Amino acid sequence: MEEYKETFLASQNGDFSCGFYEVGRNACSFSIWFTNTVEKTTVWSANPKSPVNGRGSKVLLNHDGNLVLTDVNGTVTWDCKTSSGKGTPLVLLNTGNLVVNNGNGEILWGSFSSPTDTLLPFQPLTKGTRLVSGYNILYFDDDNVLRLMYDGPDISSIYWPSAEYTVFQNGRTNYNSSRIAVLDAEGYFRSSDLLKVKSSDWGTVTKRRLTIDYDANIRMYSLNASSGSWIVSWEAIAKMCDVHGLCGPNGICEYWPSLHCSCPPGYEMTDPHNWNKGCWPKFSKICNGSYKAEDFEFIKLPHTDFYGFDRTYNQFVSLEGCKKTCLEICSCAGFTYKTGPGLCFTKVLLFNGYRNPNFSGDNYIKLPKNLGISTSLVSKNSHLTCNRKIPEIVEGSSSMYGINSVDKNWTTYYVFAAILGALVLLFTGTSWWFLSSKQNIPKSMEAGYRMYLESGDVKDIVDQRLHGQFNLEQASVMLKVATTCLGERNSRPSMHDIVKSLLACDDQDDHPAYSW
Repeated sequence: MEEYKETFLASQNGDFSCGFYEVGRNACSFSIWFTNTVEKTTVWSANPKSPVNGRGSKVLLNHDGNLVLTDVNGTVTWDCKTSSGKGTPLVLLNTGNLVVNNGNGEILWGSFSSPTDTLLPFQPLTKGTRLVSGYNILYFDDDNVLRLMYDGPDISSIYWPSAEYTVFQNGRTNYNSSRIAVLDAEGYFRSSDLLKVKSSDWGTVTKRRLTIDYDANIRMYSLNASSGSWIVSWEAIAKMCDVHGLCGPNGICEYWPSLHCSCPPGYEMTDPHNWNKGCWPKFSKICNGSYKAEDFEFIKLPHTDFYGFDRTYNQFVSLEGCKKTCLEICSCAGFTYKTGPGLCFTKVLLFNGYRNPNFSGDNYIKLPKNLGISTSLVSKNSHLTCNRKIPEIVEGSSSMYGINSVDKNWTTYYVFAAILGALVLLFTGTSWWFLSSKQNIPKSMEAGYRMYLESGDVKDIVDQRLHGQFNLEQASVMLKVATTCLGERNSRPSMHDIVKSLLACDDQDDHPAYSW
């Protein structure tokens, strides 16, 4: 019997430790972690969803070989359901596998057979096991294909490999029955469905792990032994907006210029601290005899789509015809329309939303007319409505997209930081542009900033932490200078012109860049 203490088992080579791992204030899980890393990196937990009390909880290996975790009140939180009928040793192997033996070296139970969110080298992922992180699952489906799926409370959606292509187009096959995937020590991850992945440092032997992270992406990590930190050596999804459920129901994902989530017109963020919960409608729509098509209208969201959950699909349809189809169906939440071929996709749910200037279609969201949203205003400015910026995701944080509140007393400091950061970025970037014949700025980013400049509404790209306390005129001047620098080399302003433009709106002229 072991009462709470940090570590009570270690592998013989010293690479892994096992014990109670603190997951919150006076809350612990019974876990295995890498010993020699800067921060503890857990690779397995017996009770990831049901933490036990930090004091008084126990893990017990019964005489019949059953490993049991109990809370402070004696409640059994987890057990390995093993019964050998005789005393058995509990051993943490050098591979990181925690095993219960029968005394003759035969493994009765091992943590490798019940993974949580991580695979270690030579730990098989099989048809009976899966990696889970939040609502996201890496598993073998009934077609024998290894997939990533968002499995939320109400809906599920496969997002890797891409559902837009067939199994064979994705380089996989479903003609296998073994359903097994394994990572080796040199960074080679392969699966029975013909998935073959090599890490960027493939061929070297180091500590490795394959983890489904809090942002729902799969990554292979290699340990830098000298620093004790992890380096990403492969990831499944390069464009994070391809991850389903990233911004929750009704949310829209975009890169502008970094990863953002936003709510469409008529919707508000459900939980200001968690984008997983998405956006909720500020209106009610009851599909019964009281529904009237004439009470609704459409708001255009340029270059936007909500992937999947199509109610109907038609081609060679006019825009007005597509609107008519959606209005006639109460449950239709909107539609995506592509001109040219006249493709009309009516949506029963607004999920997996993303905005990309390269997307050739537009989404038309269905809203009650009495909301009073201007269709012309939204169509012009909806390219960017980033209500919240997703912060850097830190593994082990309390929420995937937690947005911490900011004390208004710090506004002054944010102001100076914002100005200094903008000037450093502007002058550094401009110098680099002058030294190169061709800038390497994404067209989508350039186009987006120009749209803001043309509309005259730049408030959406000013740091939200300023709480609106800035001067619109100078913010517009700074944006104009920045976008001018994106032009062809012979049309870019000189450094002298840039400085003049910025100084023209300084505090001496009684219209500072930021005021409070």
